[in-house]
Amino acid sequence: MRCVAHILNLVVQDGIKKVYKSVEIIRWAVKWIRQSPSRIGKFTKFSKLVNPGTTKHLVRDVPTRWNSTYHMLNISQAYEKPFDRYDLEEYEFHSDIEKAGLSIPSPSDWQHVRHLCHFLKPFCDVTKRIFGTLYLTSNTCIEYIYSIGTLLDDAISDASFCDIALAMRVKFDKYFGDVEKMNLLLYFSLIIDPRNKVKYLVILLEDRYGKEKMDEKKKYIMDSMFELYNDYIRIHSPSTTSSTTESSNSSSILGKCHNPNATTPKPPLRNKLREKMKANIVESIGELEKYLKESVEEDSSMFNILDWWRVNSPRFPFLSLMAKDLFAIPVSTVASESVFSTSGRVFDPYRSSLTPKDC
Repeated sequence: MRCVAHILNLVVQDGIKKVYKSVEIIRWAVKWIRQSPSRIGKFTKFSKLVNPGTTKHLVRDVPTRWNSTYHMLNISQAYEKPFDRYDLEEYEFHSDIEKAGLSIPSPSDWQHVRHLCHFLKPFCDVTKRIFGTLYLTSNTCIEYIYSIGTLLDDAISDASFCDIALAMRVKFDKYFGDVEKMNLLLYFSLIIDPRNKVKYLVILLEDRYGKEKMDEKKKYIMDSMFELYNDYIRIHSPSTTSSTTESSNSSSILGKCHNPNATTPKPPLRNKLREKMKANIVESIGELEKYLKESVEEDSSMFNILDWWRVNSPRFPFLSLMAKDLFAIPVSTVASESVFSTSGRVFDPYRSSLTPKDC
């Protein structure tokens, strides 16, 4: 399973490159001001005089995390007038930015930043949802991915965002452009949500690929889903367990034989167990079809998908086992990675080393 958050980062970074000059100017200005408390104090003083309604603090970004760049730009664009005033009052700021080969943020730079923030707001919302650890994410991931594809399609027809959207579209299609390129478990998670089932899948596929290709994509997904359920039935069927135990017992008997080349007669129950296992597979396929034919559940804020499957697991024993595994899939590794990266912020080089006096 690819980390969806990392793919979104790659997609958005390609779009940011189209206005990279403006982003780099704002990034440098914020970094320069945040380098010392005295600079922050002077900038805060100018902000209260020029723009007293703004109370947010400037934040630096991590260039490899696009959402941190979004937050930096979104806060900075509210300080356009304080930045202009700071440039007039602080000569060192003006000279240092010229030495870096950049220029003072111009009105066109701020305009580019505002357009970019407006365009990236939905992407930021999706990223926050994907980061979640206290709720399910696998059953809604496909919907978020398709919504991003729709946003890019709409943006391509807009002259203000056309260049950015086209650059992002290339990377988006590389990972999410077709059903065959994606992990089908995400589609299975969508279907196994009783509020969606196949009806919602058909709506998404038709909106994304059109009526002509919708049936083909649907058949590919459903055939794969039935195939996966057959595997679950073979693994968890009681008949399979009995056959496995019987086979191991036969192997132990063979090990005790004096003649290893002697043929061992097949157990008389083997054929009956095989037929029973096949019957269980047919019955369980009917279980899946039964689930799909039932009406969808009403989507409300009080609906709890885990409670629904807990209550209905006796009706769908094999299906509930699949649902348990599908809903446990994390679509992003960012939450776990952030736990390990926290240590770098807690134990910095100064805090984790001793001075000669302390030795």
